[in-house]
Amino acid sequence: MPRTDRAEPPEWLDARHRALLGWAALGAFLTGGLAGLSVACLAFGANLWAAGLALAMLGTAPLLGVGPVLDWWRHRRPHRRRHRQRPEEFGQE
Repeated sequence: MPRTDRAEPPEWLDARHRALLGWAALGAFLTGGLAGLSVACLAFGANLWAAGLALAMLGTAPLLGVGPVLDWWRHRRPHRRRHRQRPEEFGQE
C-alpha cells in the first residue's frame, strides 16, 4: 500500500529522541528487573542472592542518566553562550 502521508515525522520522534528514550528504557528495564529479582529472592529466603542483586541494581542505576547526559553533551553543549573575546586594548595602559 503506498504511503500518502508526506509529512515529516514529529520532532520528538527523531533519532536523537529515540536514542534518549532507548537509554532510559534500558536503564529502567535493568534497574527494575534487578530490583524485582532482589525482592523475589528476599521472599524465597535467599538473602545473599538478594543482597547481590540489590548491589547490582544500584550499579545499573546510573544508566538512567546516560540518555539525558548524552543528549546534553551532543546537542545542548555547543549552544552554550561563550565568553566574549577581550578587546584588543584590554590590559594596555
